[in-house]
Amino acid sequence: MSRLPNKLKGAKVDSFGKILKKLRMAKGLTLRQLAAVVDSNFAYLSQLEADMAKPGEELVKRIAKYFGEDEERLMFLARGIPAQIQEIKDKFPNIAPSYFRKAAKKEDK
Repeated sequence: MSRLPNKLKGAKVDSFGKILKKLRMAKGLTLRQLAAVVDSNFAYLSQLEADMAKPGEELVKRIAKYFGEDEERLMFLARGIPAQIQEIKDKFPNIAPSYFRKAAKKEDK
């Protein structure tokens, strides 16, 4: 369930860093404040927002929980996905995550 303010809903999000910054700013938090809440370092969060680093799974979970965001969606963004897959996800937001999960499970076998 997305808790982005209405003005951010429907906005095309290109990266985990951009959405993280939008979420943080929508709550009026500084990087230091967010770092304290999600148990991270503000300099690292700054790198994430600038798309200079990729977050680990546990940090993405803490961020999703704090902002009330869909964990899978943020994880998907954090992993960095090819543009073609992003297009599929954007066109079919309700079924894309389960489709890609099933495809990944088939690859593992």
